[in-house]
Amino acid sequence: MIRACALLLLLFSGSVAAALPGVSEFRAAPEALSDAQLSALFGTAARNADVVAIGETVHGSAGLLRVQTRLIRHLVEQQGLRLIVWETAVLRSRELAQWLAGCASGRTPADASPPIDVLYFPVEADGPLWRWACRYNAANPRDPVIFRGMDVWDRPWEHHRQIRDSGARLGLPEAQIAAIDKHCTSSAARDWAGADAALAVMQQRARLRDDAGLRACQQALDVALEAARVAGKKAEQEAQREAAYELALSASTLQGWLGFHHYAAVDDVASWNERDRAQGRNLMLLMERHAAPRAILAAHISHVSHNRSPADWWQSGDLKSGVYFFQKLSGRRVFNIALTAYKAAGAQGDWLEPRAADSMDKALHDAGHRLAWFSGEAAFLSRHPRWWLQNGNAAGMENGISIVPRDHFDAYVFIDQSPLEGLLPARPVWQP
Repeated sequence: MIRACALLLLLFSGSVAAALPGVSEFRAAPEALSDAQLSALFGTAARNADVVAIGETVHGSAGLLRVQTRLIRHLVEQQGLRLIVWETAVLRSRELAQWLAGCASGRTPADASPPIDVLYFPVEADGPLWRWACRYNAANPRDPVIFRGMDVWDRPWEHHRQIRDSGARLGLPEAQIAAIDKHCTSSAARDWAGADAALAVMQQRARLRDDAGLRACQQALDVALEAARVAGKKAEQEAQREAAYELALSASTLQGWLGFHHYAAVDDVASWNERDRAQGRNLMLLMERHAAPRAILAAHISHVSHNRSPADWWQSGDLKSGVYFFQKLSGRRVFNIALTAYKAAGAQGDWLEPRAADSMDKALHDAGHRLAWFSGEAAFLSRHPRWWLQNGNAAGMENGISIVPRDHFDAYVFIDQSPLEGLLPARPVWQP
């Protein structure tokens, strides 16, 4: 009893009583939330999870990014997580990964600017996290933070080149590399014009319901992926381990990229799921590659949902997430947090203010919440069997998802106002 009371004191120190049952409201700005508060809120479930996934409802929104930064700092400094996996592509993420590694080795100057243009839709609010991570690595060179992306939007010809080069060095049979070149339409591309031509062939086949070529390609890539995983686990030298897992990541990423584009013109759900299946595989491979018992994942909420029951994502249907596929593939535990807002602007536009009677964001706003945390089992959620969660705009229409809150996220952070601040020059997203 004494311990429970002490926990409550920690939890509500610096906060006010929640206006909605089961909601913890904070007076402090996101950057000022204490480790004691966050530790109490995360609880045993998060500490026992293999992955803590933080999902944002809009990219590049400053308030949500400040919350994200504070949560990540807590997880690194207080819970010992070191691998951060991001919703950005596998190969393009290496520049920021190497920059961050240089902070630990001394190669990166202390005043160097992080190359955050490798992120999707970067904004000024992205900068503080990586400048902190660089300082952290400089102070902890033997136990640094590691960063990597897990998404599919790379140049496909670079993945094919990596498979050919690393495959030969790792002893992958020439027949296996030849099978990938034969069955994967992207293998002949050397630029985006060639990739577009390959995609046109694939999408014509998809319209004719001819999936045999894609299945043969993905099977050939899967054989290479598994051979590389075995080689990586057996490798005695770091260079060999790195080459093996980079090959596996390239094979996995190509599977997702090709599958996404194959189905894009005929089946939104199948297309989306191919991309997220690759994200889940890549997260699993990155944890293996770095021998990380635990990891932080940061992505859009659509990629980190548990998907324990059907949801309607953007009126597209019951899309599955990278976390869903990761758990199916690995059997590992994920604790996920959705970051959402009432009025938000991000790199992809402004939100309309939610009006629906079952809008979670509107209910929190109307109750006077400004920065709040609650679980998927919060008492106020019993008001509706399903809730609408704001999730961006499409052509000026209110746009979001319909979910059973406890089936999709373990916890939620709500921020009332989250503006766009300082959109930065970005690299191309879909064709980098």
